[in-house]
Amino acid sequence: MKSSEKNLLLLTLAMCLFFLQCQHVNTKPPKAEGFDPPIPPMRSYLAGPITFRLEELQKKINEELDPVLVGKGSKGQKKGGIVSFRVERSGPVQIQYENQQVKLSAPLQLWLTTPFSSDKTSPNKPFCAMHVNFQSPLRVTENWRMASKIKFVDYQWIQEPEIRLLGKDISLTNLAQKVLERHKSDIEQAIDSAIYKDLRLDKTVSPIWQDIQKPLRINKQYGLWLLPKPISVAASPITGNNEAITTHLRIAFETETELKPKQPVPTKVPLPQLQKRDTVSQVSELHIMSFIPYADINQMLARTLTKEPEKIALGMLTINGASIYGSQRDIVVKTTVSGLIDGIIYLRGRPVFDTLTNTLSIHNLDFDAATDDALSKLSGSIVHRGLQKLLQSLLTISLGDEINQLPQKINEAFEKGPGKKTDLGIQSFHFVPQKIAVRPDGIQALIKVNSKVSVQVQKL
Repeated sequence: MKSSEKNLLLLTLAMCLFFLQCQHVNTKPPKAEGFDPPIPPMRSYLAGPITFRLEELQKKINEELDPVLVGKGSKGQKKGGIVSFRVERSGPVQIQYENQQVKLSAPLQLWLTTPFSSDKTSPNKPFCAMHVNFQSPLRVTENWRMASKIKFVDYQWIQEPEIRLLGKDISLTNLAQKVLERHKSDIEQAIDSAIYKDLRLDKTVSPIWQDIQKPLRINKQYGLWLLPKPISVAASPITGNNEAITTHLRIAFETETELKPKQPVPTKVPLPQLQKRDTVSQVSELHIMSFIPYADINQMLARTLTKEPEKIALGMLTINGASIYGSQRDIVVKTTVSGLIDGIIYLRGRPVFDTLTNTLSIHNLDFDAATDDALSKLSGSIVHRGLQKLLQSLLTISLGDEINQLPQKINEAFEKGPGKKTDLGIQSFHFVPQKIAVRPDGIQALIKVNSKVSVQVQKL
């Protein structure tokens, strides 16, 4: 017998079974009761080190620090008047970091002037010159500034102070030392002020804070959006080496999900004050709290099946409609069918998260007990597998495809950023299912995603 003849025979037998076994069912629906307790909100964390290269810090300080540190000609000082000297930086500030201290050194010149003189009548060379060393701890303040406590350490003469009188050089070292001692606190404050004013961590963190708040589409088909809401930022003490200094940050935020065809508009949260901690964990934890309402899933099922009803069992059973609700910690699928079985049948199963495919699906979907009792063994066995497979595919929601691409997407956004001031490194996300809850109005799913992030500041 030819294969075409065999197929025709099988089809004829199937049609005979169809007409012989066509069954009308009217089973009692399972009650919508016996739900899981709600999953409480959990905070997520984006953590990572922010690194500043010492050469960039040094460049910024030299750009912003007024060359005239003390005396006539410095910022805020009036020209002329009773000012007999000024302290002027004659070269760049050099920076090192060791033993939890930032060390600065710079060449300074002391200029003597006459009372009530102007710049035009000032001497054309300094009274003396020296190389001065300072050091300070460095910390991040609550208002996102780098703060120092500069202290004078020591100095070496570049040009010793002296005058020539009656053909002899007379040392004025003691005078110069007294001048330096009297005004070293002014020099220290000038450097502290420049560091505090111009080394601002918020300029680096603010773009990250704003980007966190952007809705993330985690399922294109259903229009499922993740809405992060940042809450706080904590920082550990600054550490460093001979090349860079680092502060470790951890941003806390909460998440929720919405099913919307278009991107939701979030409420913007301003950058809060920085919280200080002795240590902060460097593991980023994203707790995706997904809530998927039954109403939204049912709308999606209605659109899909209204457009084109599905057929299974060699076309002998047509799925005309389907909707879901919760019962006894399971998801019940109310299915309207016609053909081999005519009426409403109920299937039930437990929602699970698959870490291999990053999808939420209904596991072990099977006939409800009342439906199983109402169906004949023959019709039930014919449609069981096909119906189970079809409904499971319709009720499988991906929660991971878009999130898996987030490291690349965020990196690309930083690469396109204005000025390219930072390098951002994100390691791959790892999904860990936490909890699933069948609630009266929808399904809650808590998924934990671990990753590591680092930010290197290239330009301040």
